[in-house]
Amino acid sequence: MNHRLSHLSVFVGLCLALVPAAWAHHSQSEYDLRARVEVEGTVTKVDWRSPHVWVYVDVRDDKGQTVNWSLELPSPVTLMRRGWTRDSLKPGDRVKVGGAPAKNFPAIAIANSIRDGNGKPMFTGTTQVYEP
Repeated sequence: MNHRLSHLSVFVGLCLALVPAAWAHHSQSEYDLRARVEVEGTVTKVDWRSPHVWVYVDVRDDKGQTVNWSLELPSPVTLMRRGWTRDSLKPGDRVKVGGAPAKNFPAIAIANSIRDGNGKPMFTGTTQVYEP
């Protein structure tokens, strides 16, 4: 019985140790949700896989240099529930993306609005935060 209780204690301890990692996955603490960034450019890559879709966009900065932005979107399942497919965005597509910039990385953001090359809105499934 003592041996069984020991195994149970180890199992419970391991489960509790994994809780912060699972919780952290859903955190958006790396983004400045009070700030807003808008970028416009050409899609270079779409990484359609769990846990989040990533879209990479070449954008011209103020100096005329091309900067490849990494834009986080919700999971593929979330996007599919909102009508997206793997082909909703493809390399070569022109887009305008609005979102919250990463706090410590200058060319990374979480997207909360995307417009295609014709200006048509594409829903991303993220919630915009409006705070003064």
